Amino acid sequence: MLVRLNEKERKKMNRIAKWDNAKFVLIILVVICHFYENYLGSSKLVNSLFFSVYTFHMPAFFLISGMFSKKTVKERKIVKVVPYLLVYLFMKMFGYFVSGIMNGGTFISVDFFREPGAAWFILALFFMYLITFYTKQFRPAYVLIVSVFVSMAAGYSNMDTNLFCWLRIAVFYPFFYTGYALSMDTITKWTENRKLKIVSVAVILIYFLVCYVGIDKLFWARFLLTGRSYEALTHGAFYGGILRLFTYVLSFGLVFAFLCIIPKGKNIFSQLGTRTLGVYVFHYNFINLFVHSCWYKALYHNFPNTWEIILVLFGIVVTLICCLKPFDACCRAILSSKWKLRLDDELK
Repeated sequence: MLVRLNEKERKKMNRIAKWDNAKFVLIILVVICHFYENYLGSSKLVNSLFFSVYTFHMPAFFLISGMFSKKTVKERKIVKVVPYLLVYLFMKMFGYFVSGIMNGGTFISVDFFREPGAAWFILALFFMYLITFYTKQFRPAYVLIVSVFVSMAAGYSNMDTNLFCWLRIAVFYPFFYTGYALSMDTITKWTENRKLKIVSVAVILIYFLVCYVGIDKLFWARFLLTGRSYEALTHGAFYGGILRLFTYVLSFGLVFAFLCIIPKGKNIFSQLGTRTLGVYVFHYNFINLFVHSCWYKALYHNFPNTWEIILVLFGIVVTLICCLKPFDACCRAILSSKWKLRLDDELK
């Protein structure tokens, strides 16, 4: 999501616009699910779509981010990842002012150390880069295995999981590291197999169907998909680690299936896929605006048979709005080389 390619990498990847296409589809799913979050429990369709999408959309984002992290990790320069922290701080402050204005001028204090909201992904990327600066010296298989076991064990902790979003970092790091460890050519080769594409379509459709039919029995397990502790299991907490391991297998499989069905050719959405950072940074403010509007409750009551579809359309519209150049330009300014050069000079 925060990936910025240099010229050499862009030329290599630009014949395969697959990754921009994937990011555009994923960011639409992110926005739609964040709309749906406000209606969980109101509809079987909302619950099942939320559950099924959460199984793979953030893991896929982390895997793609890890795939493009190789150059930065190799150079091991903290200055290269500081912009992630700047984006995080910008999201916190911008959200603080927008929420205060929508609450009639009542500004709630902002906590930079705890992140229960959307900005967690940006902060997680910052720490994942730092972790990979040190794990890169070990054999990839060992790092992946250890990271999975660490995340399984971390779920038993009673610590505040929103503090530096540490648990979500532990849970999603295996996806980021997998992207880092595998070569771009390998992933592309695997996901461009024609037979696997057909199988992948079937796998995803079947999974969505299973989630829809069995959501009443599955929905309790959504905490496993959002990087939370096993606290929700109460008496069955002992099995939390095993469930987390099963979730990894399921998520990795669905991420692979998702990437298989994404076309590698350039299309109308490829350019928009390069602007997903702006969407991620600003979309939640549009959702907050929606929640504070009369539409929030009226939608469900006035359109009882179609409100779920209308929310999907809202998600697509907000995504397209946030893909506009002003939003993208703002994010690019935060990530600009000028910041890096200044920081680099100060750190020398």
